[in-house]
Amino acid sequence: MFKRRIAALKLNPSTGKPEKLETIADYGVRIAGRGLVNTNRWQALEAPEIIYNPVTDYYYLFMAYDELSVAYNTRVARSKNITGPYVGMDGNSITDGAECWPIVTHPYGFNNHTGWVGISHCAIFQNPDTKDWFYASQARLPNDVPGINASNAVMMGQVRAIQWTADGWPVVAPERYAAVPKTTVTESALVGNWEQITMEYQYQVIQKSVKVVLTTDKKVSGAVSGGWSYDSANNSININGTIFLLSDAWDWEAPLRKTTLTYAGFTASGRPVWGKKVQ
Repeated sequence: MFKRRIAALKLNPSTGKPEKLETIADYGVRIAGRGLVNTNRWQALEAPEIIYNPVTDYYYLFMAYDELSVAYNTRVARSKNITGPYVGMDGNSITDGAECWPIVTHPYGFNNHTGWVGISHCAIFQNPDTKDWFYASQARLPNDVPGINASNAVMMGQVRAIQWTADGWPVVAPERYAAVPKTTVTESALVGNWEQITMEYQYQVIQKSVKVVLTTDKKVSGAVSGGWSYDSANNSININGTIFLLSDAWDWEAPLRKTTLTYAGFTASGRPVWGKKVQ
């Protein structure tokens, strides 16, 4: 059975009310459902947001998963038609109740900060002049942050840039948007120490960063080992066969805030990976 369902309902453009409610079919067509066999009421599905990207020619359905105080995370599926069927990165039908991949946001924490949770219930918008896309949502501090009464009740608005993968999936930026000027990234600028977060889906668990080192001889060491290469034409970095999109960013966690570089992309299973250069 479906624990949660999302339906598309035709509205009257003049009144903003349903076009008609005479038959069951008039109450909408299901476009997403979260099929579960357990009875956990917090494994929710809500807050749908649909946008159309004319470049990829897809409709994208963004959805909030789970409870909003800590576990909230955002998933996205896509379709050639606004009423679906919507499918995830793995090709499974979200309309028919499959679990949706990829994740685009999840509770996370870089070093030197408590981390952010409750990052979902988003709005997606585009700057009509630059054509840049953005992700806006709430975000909360974790529970029991020292010195902050009821810290998880502190809710803030956050905006992050969106980039699009070569195969047409939206990647949300690791750091909040700060209008950092775009620079021409050089290969040498990528060499150094990074923090990387792989967003494994874990209920109410903040995904923490690990140290990754990129060296001049194209090796990767630290918590990840292997090799890397830079694609200047597409402003991307390939780490062990996974392509990540690069961006200029504001390092919100640095003791003395500064500009830096970030990368973001997906694992083959649809988990986001965020990286931030720290040295």
